Amino acid sequence: MSQIIHAKDLRPGNTFIYKNNLYLVIENSFNKTAMREGIVKCKVKNLRTSSITVEVLTGEKLERAIIDKVKAMYSYADKNTLVFMDGESFEQIEIDANKLKWEKNFIVDGSEVSILKYGEEVLNVSLPDQVSLLVDFAEEAVQGNTVQTAMKKARLETGLEIEVPQFIKTGEKIIVNTVDGKYVGRDK
Repeated sequence: MSQIIHAKDLRPGNTFIYKNNLYLVIENSFNKTAMREGIVKCKVKNLRTSSITVEVLTGEKLERAIIDKVKAMYSYADKNTLVFMDGESFEQIEIDANKLKWEKNFIVDGSEVSILKYGEEVLNVSLPDQVSLLVDFAEEAVQGNTVQTAMKKARLETGLEIEVPQFIKTGEKIIVNTVDGKYVGRDK
């Protein structure tokens, strides 16, 4: 039995089905003028394609999508797939590497993630907000470059290149934000 939700009741974090697509609400706004039905605009993420769009959902009745989160651990990469192990059933879950272009930058052996599923369909991987990664290579610090916050390029163990402070050296573990890929701090 599916649940129906009115467009005006959508909030960030809600998931719903609209035009045969699964959406996650990122932002929403509701405007009502005299004697007119309210206009609902939602910034949504398509959970199948990861594209972000704005949908106008005035007066729509939508089917709520129940998305399951399965705890899993990254095992290995095999050609065009990433393989994860379900934390409860220990079965292997394969996800197309093209679906995880951004997420691959933060996944290393043993990484714990949540796999988003709709029924039996694997949608995506949800990462923690911050992860600890090893600095594979860091440029040498430039002396006297202290007019602004002194930053330099560093390559992480996953191949991602980011800006880090001058004091970070090759071989150190740092904390990186998985939303924007920016340096947060040293790992202790």
